[in-house]
Amino acid sequence: MATLGSFTRAADRLGLPKSSVSTAVSRLEGKLGVRLFERSTRRLRLTDAGEALLRDAGPLFQRLREVSEDAAATFQSPAGTLRIAMPYEFAAKQLAEVVLEVMREHAGLRIEVDVAPRQIDPLAQGYDIMLTVPREPLPDSGMVAQRVFDLRRAVVIAPALLERLGPLTHPDQLLDWPCLGLAGESEWQFRTPGGEALNLPLDFRMRTSNSELRLQAAVAGLGVARITSAFAEELIAAGALREVLTGFQSPPMRVYAVFPGRRLMPAKVKVFMDALHRSIEQSAQADLRPIGEAPAPWPPAALL
Repeated sequence: MATLGSFTRAADRLGLPKSSVSTAVSRLEGKLGVRLFERSTRRLRLTDAGEALLRDAGPLFQRLREVSEDAAATFQSPAGTLRIAMPYEFAAKQLAEVVLEVMREHAGLRIEVDVAPRQIDPLAQGYDIMLTVPREPLPDSGMVAQRVFDLRRAVVIAPALLERLGPLTHPDQLLDWPCLGLAGESEWQFRTPGGEALNLPLDFRMRTSNSELRLQAAVAGLGVARITSAFAEELIAAGALREVLTGFQSPPMRVYAVFPGRRLMPAKVKVFMDALHRSIEQSAQADLRPIGEAPAPWPPAALL
């Protein structure tokens, strides 16, 4: 109003009724106990008190407007740094192209990828997104989780070890074979061709969250490993590993995207999630199955 010199022009600029603008000014004057404008039929001008308020508070309102616009922009266009935590096998195989696509399409967006060896609290450590195969609930109830895809797992063994130990035709045989498991794992589950569930408590020769180490140990003939098919496919194709027990289904690795629960998703998170969903939908890999689940409060119901 001070700039436009008219209640009518100010109301038009704000998209408000003239009466609403007049009422707002009257309320402010009543609260301050001074008149801010001298009104006449021809013009509207600031009083001395109005001039002082504009001089002192004007820069503050301008800064508030800039901050508001910057905050809104984070939800409208991707900017800043997107921090992602994910296991190594995801970074190396399934999600490398997703990260590269986002970088190509959004030159102003910086990306940090932390190959996290274990499940972490993304909110406490400043991550925007964590991709994880959950084994226990996170402590923060303000997170949301979206199950994004399932990864098929294969049981693999080095040909030399298979030749030495003999044919592997049933999971029960693993009770007497050296096995390489995940850290914290105590058993392997299978489903028979007839649909029967098998739970095998195994005495693992090695357990580690490092999938590359398990894969190398399997190639070296030190044990049987169960690992995501995509992570082992090149070694299987090269003959360094052989997939066994193909008639017995292993439960897939359920991969969740975990991020802070907010009413509006920041644009930098949205562009990554959109690229991830496109990659899954376009994937020709038989071992990667898209999941049509909406985000839900963390932890997933399966962990409660």
